[in-house]
Amino acid sequence: KSIYWIDDWELVCISVMKFVKSLSPDQEADFQIPVLFNDSEDKTFAIDLFRKTILNMDKFDSMISKAAQNWDIDRIALMDILIMKMALTELEFFPNVPVRVTLNEFIEISKNYSTPRSNIFINGVLDKLVDSLKNENRLQKTGKGLME
Repeated sequence: KSIYWIDDWELVCISVMKFVKSLSPDQEADFQIPVLFNDSEDKTFAIDLFRKTILNMDKFDSMISKAAQNWDIDRIALMDILIMKMALTELEFFPNVPVRVTLNEFIEISKNYSTPRSNIFINGVLDKLVDSLKNENRLQKTGKGLME
């Protein structure tokens, strides 16, 4: 059993409540359970984010180690490392997601899923990593307003 099962429980409860509220008394008993993703684009995004994060784990370990000066990577909370790796994946491989959106989303995720002060640490490390990616010309954001 996962130690994060309680998060799954909340998601399931919210999904069930939304589904039940969408039912009407005169609706027939034959109905479909709602899907997890809004559309195929959301599903593709989630799968790509997962795959690209896994494929670049070692590279991201090295980048995080350099940016988190005076911190041995073994001392950084595992959840913080995972959050930063996913953020790096989105920054580097998803050209349609603005830099600021990526930073804000993953800092918010850290507030819910990591230690109380992790968001401050993650923000500092990601800021250094964004600067590094910009200097190395590795942020290939396309579209109006996607680069800062």
